[in-house]
Amino acid sequence: MPTKPSHDDSRAHLVGCALELLHRDHPEDLSIREVSRRAGVSSGAPYHHFGDKPGLLAACARVGWEELIERLEAVDEELAIEVQLTRCAQVYFDYAFANAGCYRLMMSRLFYDVERFVELDELRARAMGGIIDRIARSGAVGREPAVLKARGLGLWSALHGYAILRLDGSVKGMPTPARQRDDLVALAVRMALLSP
Repeated sequence: MPTKPSHDDSRAHLVGCALELLHRDHPEDLSIREVSRRAGVSSGAPYHHFGDKPGLLAACARVGWEELIERLEAVDEELAIEVQLTRCAQVYFDYAFANAGCYRLMMSRLFYDVERFVELDELRARAMGGIIDRIARSGAVGREPAVLKARGLGLWSALHGYAILRLDGSVKGMPTPARQRDDLVALAVRMALLSP
């Protein structure tokens, strides 16, 4: 007799199916019925595990943030800071372009209710905090928290803006996307480390 999957296994399976569908569907258009069908469960199962559609989407975004953070934190801290930040930018873009649906979900306005989605807010802060910590370790811009935060936010915003524009097909005018990306990263990293 086959064993019944555990609660955690069922949740993970539903999240996996939803993430697959997010490769094709916008987060707001994701169908709970389609997630259920793909997972081979009743249409009520996602509600049992996640409460509602935003709960399922938050679980998907959590997976995305955890994967992105793991990759960012794997960048070798023994490298020169400029190289570290450049590699972090490459990791960020690689993740965004390979996981466009999940990336759009992670960056969407669906989770601005930080009281409900505390964990996602903490993961977002951890990802950006890692960038700010690397800038702080450089010593290039001093130790003032507001300056460090502004520099980290500036770098993060440049990466996010380019990723979204590129995913939406709005970035044009440079010879190749790779050259365009590399030029943006070089400029954003220089700005993050520029002496005040």
